Amino acid sequence: MTTATIENDTRKEKAEARKAIREAAKFQKKLEAVKAQPKLESLTITIEWKKSRVWGMNPHATGEARTTEGMRLVGTATASGCGYCKNSTVIADLFNQFLRHKLYDQKVISGLCKSKPYGIRLREVGKNWLSYFEGGIGEGCYRQISEAIGGTWECVAHTDSVEVYQYKEIQK
Repeated sequence: MTTATIENDTRKEKAEARKAIREAAKFQKKLEAVKAQPKLESLTITIEWKKSRVWGMNPHATGEARTTEGMRLVGTATASGCGYCKNSTVIADLFNQFLRHKLYDQKVISGLCKSKPYGIRLREVGKNWLSYFEGGIGEGCYRQISEAIGGTWECVAHTDSVEVYQYKEIQK
């Protein structure tokens, strides 16, 4: 091996190490943001179905969250395409926006280790855990998911074009 080859290999190794450090820092920043989500009393999800020329009916969801401090937070989600449950996709998106921190709560994790409902993903990425609510699975799973993370789930209203669901935290 020549000196130039050794120097080139060393540069590549250093660049790969810097890239790994940046990716770990980015992952840690996202994880801290998830863990810092405010604690909720309730989450009301209103799904309005709108016609698309290409994909038929698509859900446009609005999530209104009430925090334990009395704040009101609002999030939105939409889905299009075909071949999967669009309804549960927007529900999962809003659960991830407001309730993902529950998947990092030690009490919830210990319960999930015993019995994890369909729709919750817990994946080990390197030395870290990536946890999230999965969409496209059918909204029927969200009753078991809600119970697993310490809440209740019910359909409050249902018409041809609008559905309203509510997640409520069980008071302890």
